[in-house]
Amino acid sequence: MVLGLLTIAAIPTTIAVAEGISSRNKEPDTPNDAELMRKFTLDCFCDASSRKRDEIHGGRIILKDGKVYISQKHDPTAAAAAVGFPFTGFYVQYPDPARTPPQLGLVSFISDNPPALNWIYIDQATRELKHGNRTQSIDHEIGPWGWEAGEEGGAGGLAFDGIEGAVAVEAKQGWELRWEDRDGKVGDVEGRRVLRVSLERRFVEEEGSKVEDSVEKKAAGKTDGKFEVTSTTVQRDKAGNRPPTKTETKLELTRSSKTTEEGK
Repeated sequence: MVLGLLTIAAIPTTIAVAEGISSRNKEPDTPNDAELMRKFTLDCFCDASSRKRDEIHGGRIILKDGKVYISQKHDPTAAAAAVGFPFTGFYVQYPDPARTPPQLGLVSFISDNPPALNWIYIDQATRELKHGNRTQSIDHEIGPWGWEAGEEGGAGGLAFDGIEGAVAVEAKQGWELRWEDRDGKVGDVEGRRVLRVSLERRFVEEEGSKVEDSVEKKAAGKTDGKFEVTSTTVQRDKAGNRPPTKTETKLELTRSSKTTEEGK
């Protein structure tokens, strides 16, 4: 099944998000919902000493065919359908009573018309970063997602279980994203270039998010059904600096000290 071509109906998706919101409202000591549901995109930051670095540094994170990729900056005229849908996401509790304590999930829009969401998750077998609905994601690593405190008031980098473990792996379809496990492994990447990256968050301006806001408002009134969600795309300035936005304090996470092989 080609996940990226699915057009998940807006109503079931909205109900799914509502389940996560409803369950979070029952937790008295959880981070501020308004902060967690603040929409953001993701940019790729790469300082690897590789000639391939410039292909991905500053690129935006996109979703396509069930996987998560880094867009290549040298092809800005490619059709949107071919490139993928820009990650635009937020945090919400993953609705699975079997997971104790409840885990903070990450969702992203995968379509504007109709508005649709997917979960962002890590494939347990391959370590690939993927997007899909609840059924597709529930048997994999769905959280806890969070962020590392940003420098100089920045929004910070995307983190999973307290670690910024993202790596870019060169593939036929472009640069795909994977996530290190606790031992620094990223699946079978033999013979392929692997570059360590940081996925830097950039908050989406409220006035530019009318479609997403509409879906979230509908979600607040729903409490049954199934949940479906994924990730976002952030922009950097030309100098590659992190955005000067408010520092996150609720989920400050530590950068991993593990090293990843860098392709040359």
